[in-house]
Amino acid sequence: MKKSILFTFLSLLIFSFGAQAQNAERYGSSRLTNLSNQLKRQTVDLADRTSEDLRRSNSNSRADIENAFLAHQLDAGAGLFQQMVGDRSRASDLREAVSILSGIARRAPSYGSQGNLWRDAQRTITDIERELGNYGGGGGDDNDGNSSGRVTWRGMVDAKVRIVISGKNLDVNTITGQTYNAGTYNFTSALPRRNVTVDVTKRRGRGDVRIVQQPNRNNNYTAIVEVIDSDSGAREYELEIYWR
Repeated sequence: MKKSILFTFLSLLIFSFGAQAQNAERYGSSRLTNLSNQLKRQTVDLADRTSEDLRRSNSNSRADIENAFLAHQLDAGAGLFQQMVGDRSRASDLREAVSILSGIARRAPSYGSQGNLWRDAQRTITDIERELGNYGGGGGDDNDGNSSGRVTWRGMVDAKVRIVISGKNLDVNTITGQTYNAGTYNFTSALPRRNVTVDVTKRRGRGDVRIVQQPNRNNNYTAIVEVIDSDSGAREYELEIYWR
């Protein structure tokens, strides 16, 4: 009888610890809930507006149509992410989900007439990544051993700008031409405080892009990317800046 009681007690204890360990993997916060709800509101508005633009126009370009499709895809994904947050999914699953959302948002071929709505959604996605620890490679210190990573930047360039990257910070300095806002950007990890080689790939834009400063001890491990747009008027650029 005593052995039976002891076995039952140990079984319950093991089950309790197992349940606690399982629950510990779950992630939940009021801020994350608010951000997921905010993103869903933004994507609903974005999808509705882009659909309305298609209906009203008599000459839609491929970019207009693709924008509308991606807006609806982003909206559907935001709804699923909102559900995952409500179900208190594991943090690792939420990180994967928001990474997919970020990828969809970056694929928009042009902002079009709904540029502000796209930027709002992208900013919220970045805030979600920060909340989950994706921003800065899991929220660790700059010296956590991660030597490779990248940041994707999208913004307007009129003549010449310099993109300054230090750690998890990105600033855009206008050298010549009209000044625009800093655009949108998304880090996979922080630029580490050690010698790495920085390179850049131009995904969109018509001008020249080059690295003008590699990070080292003398410049406090700061990288600088220069974008030169010599044609008239401003143009949207999308860059993938990476290091290893």
